[in-house]
Amino acid sequence: MPKLPHEALHQVFRESPNLFADTIQRVCQVDFPEIVEAEVIDTDLTEIKPIVRHPDTVIKAETSDGPQILIVEAQTKEEPSKIRSWAYYLSYLENKYKIPATLLITTPSAATARWARGPLLLGPPGFPSMEVRPFVAGPDNVPFITDLEQALEDVDFTVLSTLTHRLNPDIDKALKPLAAAIDTLGPEASAIWADLTEVGLEGCAQDFWRKIMQTMQYKFGSQLAQHSVAEAEARIILKFLEMRGIPVSEGARQRIEDCTDLEMLEAWVLRAPSVQTVEELF
Repeated sequence: MPKLPHEALHQVFRESPNLFADTIQRVCQVDFPEIVEAEVIDTDLTEIKPIVRHPDTVIKAETSDGPQILIVEAQTKEEPSKIRSWAYYLSYLENKYKIPATLLITTPSAATARWARGPLLLGPPGFPSMEVRPFVAGPDNVPFITDLEQALEDVDFTVLSTLTHRLNPDIDKALKPLAAAIDTLGPEASAIWADLTEVGLEGCAQDFWRKIMQTMQYKFGSQLAQHSVAEAEARIILKFLEMRGIPVSEGARQRIEDCTDLEMLEAWVLRAPSVQTVEELF
Protein backbone atom coordinates (compact mmCIF):
# COMPACT_ATOMS: atom_id res chain seq x y z
CA MET A 1 0.00 0.00 0.00
CA PRO A 2 1.43 3.44 -0.90
CA LYS A 3 2.71 5.45 2.04
CA LEU A 4 2.06 9.15 2.60
CA PRO A 5 5.57 10.34 1.59
CA HIS A 6 5.12 8.44 -1.68
CA GLU A 7 1.81 10.21 -2.29
CA ALA A 8 3.26 13.66 -1.62
CA LEU A 9 6.02 13.20 -4.21
CA HIS A 10 3.47 13.11 -7.02
CA GLN A 11 0.60 15.08 -5.46
CA VAL A 12 2.74 18.23 -5.65
CA PHE A 13 2.31 18.09 -9.44
CA ARG A 14 -1.46 17.94 -9.10
CA GLU A 15 -1.38 21.14 -7.07
CA SER A 16 1.03 22.79 -9.50
CA PRO A 17 1.03 21.26 -13.02
CA ASN A 18 3.51 23.95 -14.16
CA LEU A 19 5.99 22.27 -11.84
CA PHE A 20 6.25 19.40 -14.36
CA ALA A 21 7.81 21.57 -17.08
CA ASP A 22 9.83 23.56 -14.54
CA THR A 23 11.33 20.39 -13.06
CA ILE A 24 12.34 18.90 -16.41
CA GLN A 25 13.83 22.23 -17.54
CA ARG A 26 15.80 22.82 -14.35
CA VAL A 27 16.72 19.29 -13.34
CA CYS A 28 17.10 17.44 -16.65
CA GLN A 29 18.38 20.44 -18.64
CA VAL A 30 15.80 19.84 -21.40
CA ASP A 31 13.89 22.60 -23.19
CA PHE A 32 10.46 21.23 -22.28
CA PRO A 33 7.53 23.35 -23.56
CA GLU A 34 5.78 25.72 -21.15
CA ILE A 35 2.40 24.55 -19.84
CA VAL A 36 -0.41 26.95 -20.74
CA GLU A 37 -3.36 25.06 -19.27
CA ALA A 38 -3.73 21.74 -17.47
CA GLU A 39 -6.21 19.42 -15.81
CA VAL A 40 -5.69 16.32 -13.69
CA ILE A 41 -7.40 13.32 -15.30
CA ASP A 42 -8.52 9.91 -14.05
CA THR A 43 -5.59 7.61 -13.40
CA ASP A 44 -7.61 4.39 -13.72
CA LEU A 45 -6.22 2.62 -16.80
CA THR A 46 -7.87 -0.71 -16.01
CA GLU A 47 -9.33 -2.59 -18.97
CA ILE A 48 -12.12 -5.18 -19.02
CA LYS A 49 -9.78 -7.85 -17.72
CA PRO A 50 -9.27 -7.61 -13.94
CA ILE A 51 -5.76 -6.12 -14.10
CA VAL A 52 -5.69 -2.91 -12.07
CA ARG A 53 -3.37 -0.22 -13.46
CA HIS A 54 -3.09 3.14 -11.75
CA PRO A 55 -0.28 5.59 -12.50
CA ASP A 56 0.28 7.98 -9.62
CA THR A 57 -0.64 11.26 -11.32
CA VAL A 58 -1.79 11.98 -14.88
CA ILE A 59 -2.24 15.51 -16.22
CA LYS A 60 -3.65 16.55 -19.58
CA ALA A 61 -1.84 19.75 -20.47
CA GLU A 62 -1.91 22.36 -23.20
CA THR A 63 1.71 23.36 -23.73
CA SER A 64 3.39 25.94 -25.94
CA ASP A 65 4.12 23.04 -28.34
CA GLY A 66 0.60 21.61 -28.29
CA PRO A 67 -1.33 19.17 -26.08
CA GLN A 68 0.50 16.55 -24.00
CA ILE A 69 -0.18 13.91 -21.38
CA LEU A 70 2.10 14.28 -18.34
CA ILE A 71 2.62 11.22 -16.14
CA VAL A 72 4.29 11.42 -12.71
CA GLU A 73 5.40 8.29 -10.87
CA ALA A 74 6.93 8.37 -7.38
CA GLN A 75 9.43 5.55 -6.91
CA THR A 76 11.34 4.67 -3.74
CA LYS A 77 13.34 1.63 -4.86
CA GLU A 78 14.57 -0.26 -7.91
CA GLU A 79 11.66 -2.31 -9.18
CA PRO A 80 12.18 -3.83 -12.66
CA SER A 81 8.53 -4.88 -12.95
CA LYS A 82 7.56 -1.19 -13.03
CA ILE A 83 9.20 -0.85 -16.45
CA ARG A 84 6.32 -2.85 -17.95
CA SER A 85 3.79 -0.68 -16.13
CA TRP A 86 5.43 2.54 -17.32
CA ALA A 87 5.53 1.30 -20.91
CA TYR A 88 1.83 0.43 -20.60
CA TYR A 89 0.92 3.84 -19.19
CA LEU A 90 2.70 5.64 -22.03
CA SER A 91 1.27 3.52 -24.83
CA TYR A 92 -2.25 3.35 -23.38
CA LEU A 93 -2.55 7.09 -22.77
CA GLU A 94 -1.07 8.02 -26.14
CA ASN A 95 -3.48 5.62 -27.83
CA LYS A 96 -6.48 6.88 -25.85
CA TYR A 97 -5.88 10.63 -26.20
CA LYS A 98 -3.93 10.57 -29.51
CA ILE A 99 -1.36 13.02 -28.15
CA PRO A 100 2.25 12.61 -26.90
CA ALA A 101 2.85 11.39 -23.35
CA THR A 102 5.84 12.22 -21.14
CA LEU A 103 6.87 10.27 -18.02
CA LEU A 104 8.62 11.84 -15.02
CA ILE A 105 9.93 9.67 -12.17
CA THR A 106 10.45 11.35 -8.79
CA THR A 107 12.43 9.65 -6.03
CA PRO A 108 14.15 10.45 -2.73
CA SER A 109 16.80 7.78 -3.46
CA ALA A 110 19.91 8.53 -5.53
CA ALA A 111 20.35 4.81 -6.29
CA THR A 112 16.77 4.57 -7.53
CA ALA A 113 17.27 7.67 -9.66
CA ARG A 114 20.33 6.15 -11.34
CA TRP A 115 18.43 2.94 -12.07
CA ALA A 116 15.36 4.76 -13.41
CA ARG A 117 17.47 6.69 -15.94
CA GLY A 118 18.09 3.39 -17.63
CA PRO A 119 18.46 2.12 -20.12
CA LEU A 120 15.14 0.48 -19.23
CA LEU A 121 14.60 -2.30 -21.73
CA LEU A 122 11.74 -4.67 -22.48
CA GLY A 123 12.20 -7.91 -24.35
CA PRO A 124 14.58 -10.87 -24.25
CA PRO A 125 18.18 -10.30 -23.06
CA GLY A 126 20.32 -8.99 -25.88
CA PHE A 127 17.29 -8.41 -28.13
CA PRO A 128 15.20 -5.66 -26.52
CA SER A 129 11.93 -4.81 -28.23
CA MET A 130 11.36 -1.53 -26.44
CA GLU A 131 13.24 1.10 -24.42
CA VAL A 132 11.49 3.26 -21.84
CA ARG A 133 13.21 6.61 -21.35
CA PRO A 134 11.64 8.61 -18.50
CA PHE A 135 12.81 11.90 -17.11
CA VAL A 136 14.04 11.43 -13.53
CA ALA A 137 14.15 13.90 -10.64
CA GLY A 138 16.11 12.62 -7.64
CA PRO A 139 18.41 13.89 -4.89
CA ASP A 140 21.39 13.59 -7.23
CA ASN A 141 20.08 16.20 -9.68
CA VAL A 142 17.42 18.22 -7.84
CA PRO A 143 19.14 21.12 -6.03
CA PHE A 144 18.97 21.00 -2.24
CA ILE A 145 17.45 24.38 -1.37
CA THR A 146 18.42 25.71 2.06
CA ASP A 147 18.64 29.42 1.19
CA LEU A 148 15.62 31.64 1.86
CA GLU A 149 16.09 33.77 -1.26
CA GLN A 150 16.13 30.68 -3.43
CA ALA A 151 13.09 29.28 -1.65
CA LEU A 152 11.18 32.51 -2.24
CA GLU A 153 11.94 32.45 -5.97
CA ASP A 154 9.87 29.30 -6.55
CA VAL A 155 7.95 27.89 -3.59
CA ASP A 156 6.44 24.98 -5.54
CA PHE A 157 9.84 23.76 -6.70
CA THR A 158 11.25 24.24 -3.19
CA VAL A 159 8.57 21.90 -1.81
CA LEU A 160 9.55 19.30 -4.42
CA SER A 161 13.22 19.81 -3.56
CA THR A 162 12.54 19.28 0.14
CA LEU A 163 10.53 16.10 -0.43
CA THR A 164 13.10 14.74 -2.86
CA HIS A 165 15.83 15.28 -0.24
CA ARG A 166 13.79 13.98 2.70
CA LEU A 167 16.41 11.27 3.39
CA ASN A 168 19.25 13.82 3.52
CA PRO A 169 20.74 13.94 7.06
CA ASP A 170 20.78 17.75 6.74
CA ILE A 171 17.11 18.02 5.76
CA ASP A 172 16.42 20.23 8.81
CA LYS A 173 18.40 23.01 7.12
CA ALA A 174 15.80 23.19 4.36
CA LEU A 175 12.69 23.31 6.54
CA LYS A 176 12.79 26.81 8.05
CA PRO A 177 13.50 28.54 4.70
CA LEU A 178 10.69 26.52 3.14
CA ALA A 179 8.29 27.43 5.96
CA ALA A 180 9.14 31.12 5.56
CA ALA A 181 8.61 30.89 1.81
CA ILE A 182 5.25 29.12 2.19
CA ASP A 183 4.22 31.84 4.63
CA THR A 184 4.36 34.42 1.80
CA LEU A 185 1.56 32.66 -0.10
CA GLY A 186 -2.16 33.14 0.37
CA PRO A 187 -3.88 31.21 3.18
CA GLU A 188 -5.31 28.48 0.93
CA ALA A 189 -2.08 27.83 -0.97
CA SER A 190 -0.08 28.01 2.26
CA ALA A 191 -2.23 25.34 3.89
CA ILE A 192 -1.97 23.04 0.86
CA TRP A 193 1.84 23.26 0.60
CA ALA A 194 2.29 22.96 4.38
CA ASP A 195 0.20 19.78 4.46
CA LEU A 196 1.95 18.26 1.46
CA THR A 197 5.32 18.98 3.03
CA GLU A 198 4.25 17.36 6.28
CA VAL A 199 2.93 14.15 4.74
CA GLY A 200 5.97 13.98 2.45
CA LEU A 201 8.48 13.96 5.30
CA GLU A 202 9.32 11.12 7.67
CA GLY A 203 10.62 10.56 11.20
CA CYS A 204 12.53 13.38 12.86
CA ALA A 205 12.16 15.67 9.85
CA GLN A 206 8.38 15.40 10.04
CA ASP A 207 8.46 16.07 13.79
CA PHE A 208 10.68 19.12 13.24
CA TRP A 209 8.30 20.45 10.57
CA ARG A 210 5.35 20.05 12.93
CA LYS A 211 7.21 22.01 15.60
CA ILE A 212 7.88 24.79 13.13
CA MET A 213 4.20 24.91 12.23
CA GLN A 214 3.23 24.98 15.91
CA THR A 215 5.76 27.44 17.29
CA MET A 216 6.16 29.99 14.52
CA GLN A 217 3.30 32.44 14.12
CA TYR A 218 2.14 31.44 10.67
CA LYS A 219 -1.19 32.71 9.39
CA PHE A 220 -2.03 29.17 8.29
CA GLY A 221 -1.89 25.81 9.96
CA SER A 222 -1.23 22.37 8.58
CA GLN A 223 -4.19 20.10 9.29
CA LEU A 224 -1.85 17.38 10.50
CA ALA A 225 0.01 19.84 12.71
CA GLN A 226 -3.31 21.00 14.23
CA HIS A 227 -4.29 17.37 14.78
CA SER A 228 -0.99 16.81 16.59
CA VAL A 229 -1.69 19.78 18.88
CA ALA A 230 -5.21 18.51 19.57
CA GLU A 231 -3.89 15.08 20.55
CA ALA A 232 -1.35 16.65 22.92
CA GLU A 233 -3.97 18.83 24.63
CA ALA A 234 -6.36 15.88 25.00
CA ARG A 235 -3.60 13.94 26.77
CA ILE A 236 -2.99 16.89 29.13
CA ILE A 237 -6.68 17.08 30.01
CA LEU A 238 -6.98 13.38 30.72
CA LYS A 239 -3.77 13.45 32.79
CA PHE A 240 -5.10 16.29 34.94
CA LEU A 241 -8.32 14.39 35.58
CA GLU A 242 -6.44 11.19 36.37
CA MET A 243 -4.09 12.95 38.83
CA ARG A 244 -7.07 14.47 40.62
CA GLY A 245 -8.85 11.12 40.86
CA ILE A 246 -11.84 12.21 38.78
CA PRO A 247 -13.56 9.26 37.06
CA VAL A 248 -13.77 9.54 33.28
CA SER A 249 -16.35 7.44 31.48
CA GLU A 250 -15.53 5.83 28.14
CA GLY A 251 -17.89 8.26 26.41
CA ALA A 252 -16.23 11.30 28.02
CA ARG A 253 -12.76 10.01 27.18
CA GLN A 254 -13.82 9.48 23.56
CA ARG A 255 -15.27 13.01 23.43
CA ILE A 256 -12.01 14.51 24.66
CA GLU A 257 -9.80 12.41 22.39
CA ASP A 258 -11.94 13.03 19.30
CA CYS A 259 -12.20 16.80 19.74
CA THR A 260 -10.32 18.80 17.08
CA ASP A 261 -11.56 22.25 18.11
CA LEU A 262 -8.39 23.82 19.53
CA GLU A 263 -10.27 26.65 21.29
CA MET A 264 -12.54 24.16 23.02
CA LEU A 265 -9.57 22.01 24.05
CA GLU A 266 -7.78 25.06 25.48
CA ALA A 267 -10.88 25.88 27.52
CA TRP A 268 -10.98 22.31 28.85
CA VAL A 269 -7.29 22.49 29.75
CA LEU A 270 -7.98 25.58 31.85
CA ARG A 271 -10.97 23.98 33.58
CA ALA A 272 -9.39 20.57 34.23
CA PRO A 273 -7.45 21.60 37.38
CA SER A 274 -10.59 22.87 39.15
CA VAL A 275 -13.61 20.78 38.09
CA GLN A 276 -15.06 18.20 40.49
CA THR A 277 -16.62 15.95 37.81
CA VAL A 278 -15.91 15.32 34.16
CA GLU A 279 -19.38 16.70 33.35
CA GLU A 280 -18.28 20.11 34.71
CA LEU A 281 -15.46 20.09 32.20
CA PHE A 282 -17.99 20.20 29.35
